[in-house]
Amino acid sequence: MRNKHSKRNNIFRVMVMSLVILITGITGQRFGSYAMTPRVMMTSYSLDKKEIYPGDTFTLKFTLKNTSKNMIMNLKCTAVSDKGEFLPVNGVGTDYVDEIGGEEEQEFTFDFEAVKGLAEKTYNLKIKTEYEDWSGSYKTEDTVYIPIKLKTEVLVSDTYIAEEEIRLGDNIEIVSTINNIGAADIYKVTAQLSGHNIADATSYIGNIKSGKNANVDIITKATKHDDPQDVTQYDNDLIITYEDIDGTKYSEKVGMGNITVLEQDFSDIIQIKEDTTKHLTEANKAEIIIAAALVLVGIFFVRRTLKRKRLERNFD
Repeated sequence: MRNKHSKRNNIFRVMVMSLVILITGITGQRFGSYAMTPRVMMTSYSLDKKEIYPGDTFTLKFTLKNTSKNMIMNLKCTAVSDKGEFLPVNGVGTDYVDEIGGEEEQEFTFDFEAVKGLAEKTYNLKIKTEYEDWSGSYKTEDTVYIPIKLKTEVLVSDTYIAEEEIRLGDNIEIVSTINNIGAADIYKVTAQLSGHNIADATSYIGNIKSGKNANVDIITKATKHDDPQDVTQYDNDLIITYEDIDGTKYSEKVGMGNITVLEQDFSDIIQIKEDTTKHLTEANKAEIIIAAALVLVGIFFVRRTLKRKRLERNFD
């Protein structure tokens, strides 16, 4: 009797286990639960602006993919910055979807405002995701990198020419001031002169911090004088070039217009020559005559002495 009862119990256990396996298999086929843990991950993201400055609004788009074959449900996605550098424009920076099928993707869009006063660097924006499947709940986290730039702006002021009268071939000193009125420091600042009647010249200034200024002092040369018969106006420019922290180049041009260059004046030299000649003719005329007479007398006596010596030698 005991053996018969034990045999019946074993048969019952086998039947129960088979039923459990059958039910599990049917449930698994129905809901597609082929993986033990579903995984959601970010596959791509993009920003609607190439450059984002403090105070700007921008749109972040990203795609989440359900990498398992399980369907996931009740997915909540939250975007949050580490220290509140980016504030959601609408709502609280959270989005929700009922479900994402196995190996399917879902796109999300968030609008943010970059807080004013941010430094020029790259900030992290965390994408936190919570979701469920038939077995439990899960959490994942991805990171989006948001580069913040500061605006560069330069004001060139107090540009003037030191010389009052410029003649062809003269050196010309150009003086100016570069004011960095932007929020970012600027680098490799260079001043250049270019024009129609001045020689090209370059002066390296260096780096200028935000809110500071630097002086420009360039020496060039007048290369062409104004022709009274020609009404053409010469163009001359002071060009300021600089770079931002990323090496992007900028330039600021200040037009100096026509620089009046006069033809070289040699009248003073001619006058000095004439004055010198006149002075010698009138003041030293007597001295020159006396000196000439003395020279002639000297030559006469030398020749006479030589002749006498020659006659004495012949007589001997």
